[in-house]
Parts: sequence; structure tokens; C-alpha cells
Amino acid sequence: MNNVIELVDVSYCYPDGSLGIKSVTLNVAKDEKVAILGSNGSGKSTLILLMAGLLKPTRGEVRIFGLNPEKKYIENIRRKIGVVFQNPDDFLFNSTVMEELTYVPKQLRWSREEIEGRVKEIAEIFGIDKILEKPPFRLSGGEKKKVEIASVLIYRPEVLLLDEPTANVDGKTKRKIIEILKNYQGTIVISTHEIQIAEMIAEKFVLINGKHEIEAVGGKEILQKYDLLEEIGVI
Repeated sequence: MNNVIELVDVSYCYPDGSLGIKSVTLNVAKDEKVAILGSNGSGKSTLILLMAGLLKPTRGEVRIFGLNPEKKYIENIRRKIGVVFQNPDDFLFNSTVMEELTYVPKQLRWSREEIEGRVKEIAEIFGIDKILEKPPFRLSGGEKKKVEIASVLIYRPEVLLLDEPTANVDGKTKRKIIEILKNYQGTIVISTHEIQIAEMIAEKFVLINGKHEIEAVGGKEILQKYDLLEEIGVI
């Protein structure tokens, strides 16, 4: 299988000196569904940002579609990758939901007909067709999360990176997000501390320990290793 993301001995330290992630070597193959499991503060979010090319590693190398995410390649990479942040307020910045949905397609110079058709389609899928003229800051937490994910999926990225995609939403919204991600055709990497969510979406699991290192990588059988899951703080 072709790898779409490769991390080789990657570490990241934040400007204040705190450790984000340490000595991570990991490959994500095309169309693979991967869950990063770990407790809060273990480095899951940092790992997602490194995989997206939004952080530059302090040590090691990140390759996305075989390219180093440097300035000359980053535009090409970002057309193929969608990133969903843990807090939608870090993502949503336009005046209306409609403007959020159309922002990237307009940057990609889609035709008006293509944009209108895709907005109608994605709004129906997410059940947000009644709030298209609302400002994002006036939405509920669940609505914001759906708009954020819809704004990424609308341009059909080949790779979807999601940081805690079901955090702080109600049960109905959570079920909708899970359904949409299960039907997504492409590569998915999600970070979560919820084993049930990971199991429903992923086939490969990366366990991050309290030292910000990879503790283990495996298939669904790894979710039966309760001592290991307890050690990393997810049960």
C-alpha cells in the first residue's frame, strides 16, 4: 500500500519548552482508517497538526504524499488534506454558515453551479440546510461541529485528519458524525480518548502514552489489551 503520511523519528517541543510528542515513527497508508488513542495532554493534537504539515517537527521528518511540507509544496498538500480541529471556534471565521461552506471551493475556483450543487448536497447530509444564513458564533456546539466538518468535506479531501471529532456534542450529533465518517471514502486519522468511537471508525490503532511516545500500534485486537489501555489512561 502507498503511504500518504510518513513520520520518521519525529519529536516536537512547543516554544515554552513543553513536550508535544517524542520519537514518533508512523506510516498511514492510502485509504487506511487510523485512530490515535491517548489521554488528554498525551500529544494527540500535536500529532494531528504535524501530520497536516501545520507544525514543523523539532526533530525528525514528516512526509505528506511523499513531499516535505515546506512552503513550495504546502499549497499542493493542503488541497488534498482536510483538518478538523477539536474546537470549532479555532476554525470558523466567516460571517455565515454559507460563507464557511463556500470558502475553500471559491479558493479552488470551482464554478458557481458546482459550488451550489455541492453546498445543497453537503447541507442535506449534515442537516444544516436551515442554518446557512446564520453566523457561526450564534450556533450551538453541535451545530458548529457539523459546520466545521461539512466545510472540510465539501471539497472532498483525499485525507481527513480529525482532532476529537465527537468531543462536547450531544448524542444525536455524535451519531451523525460517526455515520458520515464511516461512509467517508478516503484516508482518515482521528484522535480520540473514546475507545467506542475509535472502534466504530478505525481499523488501525495508535496508542500514545503519558510520556508522549507511541506505546503500541495494532488492529482491533489491541483494544482487548485492557492493562495497556488502562496504562495509557483511556479506560
